[in-house]
Amino acid sequence: MPPETEILKKVVLTGPESVGKSFLAKALADHYHTEFVEEYGRYYVEKFGTDFDLLDITHIAAGQLLYEDAAAEKANGYLFCDTDLILTKVWSEFVLGTCPQWIDQIIESRDYDLWLLMDTDWTWHEDGIRKFPGIREDMFARIREILESLNRPYTIIRGSGTERFYCALKAVEAID
Repeated sequence: MPPETEILKKVVLTGPESVGKSFLAKALADHYHTEFVEEYGRYYVEKFGTDFDLLDITHIAAGQLLYEDAAAEKANGYLFCDTDLILTKVWSEFVLGTCPQWIDQIIESRDYDLWLLMDTDWTWHEDGIRKFPGIREDMFARIREILESLNRPYTIIRGSGTERFYCALKAVEAID
């Protein structure tokens, strides 16, 4: 059930590549009859390619924020975000060895009610854009480390499609 008040609950789905974030964000939004924020980084690399630099990271981060703010205006009770700047930061660190400092500042100031950290037990699916099946566990650990260091509320989501959905649903219901 959506929250009784007009306060929008923001839930981020995060995790490494190919762990079902997009699928689950859409499924949760459908369940709650609300909006979900697509991953801007995916759109960006589909359009411009996977050979990127810090300027591209800046574009991806800014695009993600714009997508999120636009969806928040239309959301009904909940907003499900298919990633946030924590994942953008981790990507930048893994691929480029660094991340623009302003992204850290936004991460610290942006409020969400819950992060659903998707475990790597989901089967890898090659789609021509994903690049790093061998570092999923390391990326998962880095995301978790950041969430814990910032004292952010998160739940690890594991299992098959149906199991993941119900695990996520239970975590979302608990934030009310």
